Amino acid sequence: MVAILTMTPAEQQLLLLSTLIQLEKRIRQTQTLAEFAFAAVNETLRLIRYRQGILWEMKLTGKPGIEAVSGVDKPEKNAPFIVYLYDLIEKTLTTSDSRKIISLKKEDIDKRFQDGWQEWGIGVLLWCPLISPAGEIQGGLVFIRAEAWNEAEIALAERLSEAYAYTWDALRQRKQPWYSQLGKGKKTLRLWGLFFFVLFMILPIRLSVLAPVEIVPYNDIIVSSPIDGVIRRFFISPNDAVKKGQSLFRLDDTAIRNEYEVSKKSMSVAQTEHLRAVNKAFADEKSRESVMLLEAQIREKTAEVNYMAELLERCEVRAETDGLAVFGDVNDWLGKPVVVGEKIMSIANPKSIEAEIRLPVGDAINLEEGAEVLVFLNVEPDRPLTAKLRRAAYEAQLTPEGSLAFRLKASLISKDRLPRIGLRGTAKIYGKQVLMFYYLLRRPLATFRQYMGF
Repeated sequence: MVAILTMTPAEQQLLLLSTLIQLEKRIRQTQTLAEFAFAAVNETLRLIRYRQGILWEMKLTGKPGIEAVSGVDKPEKNAPFIVYLYDLIEKTLTTSDSRKIISLKKEDIDKRFQDGWQEWGIGVLLWCPLISPAGEIQGGLVFIRAEAWNEAEIALAERLSEAYAYTWDALRQRKQPWYSQLGKGKKTLRLWGLFFFVLFMILPIRLSVLAPVEIVPYNDIIVSSPIDGVIRRFFISPNDAVKKGQSLFRLDDTAIRNEYEVSKKSMSVAQTEHLRAVNKAFADEKSRESVMLLEAQIREKTAEVNYMAELLERCEVRAETDGLAVFGDVNDWLGKPVVVGEKIMSIANPKSIEAEIRLPVGDAINLEEGAEVLVFLNVEPDRPLTAKLRRAAYEAQLTPEGSLAFRLKASLISKDRLPRIGLRGTAKIYGKQVLMFYYLLRRPLATFRQYMGF
């Protein structure tokens, strides 16, 4: 407060009134909350003497917050003095008759805060609540100094508090978030929050799960090894288009060919012996008896020759239909021993494909035939393919990664763009509609039940 000893009491009152009007005008001209806070805690010193000025605001949560401190650009929330002021305002001042301007000393507050009061040298505190035109406490000013506050200063503080409260309310309304109008006060805000939470939890949503997917041929022809042997040569490369009757690969026929030649020699010997016995049968009764035995031997040797000839023919495997030869690297098969029935490759129609999904056991949900499926391939994650669930296995199988999963088959609906066989990605399988509560807590509840054992 400006005081000049040479002034008369009338001049001092006129100067005080002029300063009050200028300060109110300065506060009304602030454009932002930050500008208002700075002016409130710093420029009030032109009218009232104090050592420290603090502006606090009542948040929507119902708790106070320190917004500005005189002489400081931005208060540090974790500073010891700020922490003490926060606790003092929250647990003592705001719980008392906080709608009036009051002057407080150390003896007027709770004993648990008196040590801190003395440690920080607060002295005498002037509590100035800022009450909005609607009658709600939106915050307040706290002034600290060593000397006691007189009635004239308290009256000036009361006048300033009214002007400050009006300006602050106008600025807060301008910056107020939309949800602040849902309710005033801590209790109302909690009720609105509970209402929206319950409303969100009962919203219906389609249950869905994610699982790895691969594009595979539909009704492909399996090409397996016809005999036991070793693969010697491939006539095609992986993913080549083949025609019906085209040679695919050949097994090593060295041992079979040798047995075939030996069988032919044995048959030739049996035919010669049979012819000799027939010629001697006219004069030798014993030769006539051996003719029947030699004829049986010829039939046996003939069957052996025919069998070996058939095995030789089987050594070269041919395509049973037109399509695409799907198998791994040629070098992985050359020289590798194979057994009868072992799969070597498959012949697939590139225009007849489907999606094979491996649904982990932990993510399994109730699925019905015809359920909607979205396929997000790694090559085009922004363009999902639509599909319909065709078949779902009842028994889980071990995947190459070592986990148990159900095998699902889905028919692709999108025929305008057919993906290449072998492409992988992620499939989203949709189930029935459930509540949001069940959708969010399905996995945690299942884990909890497994852990608790019920």
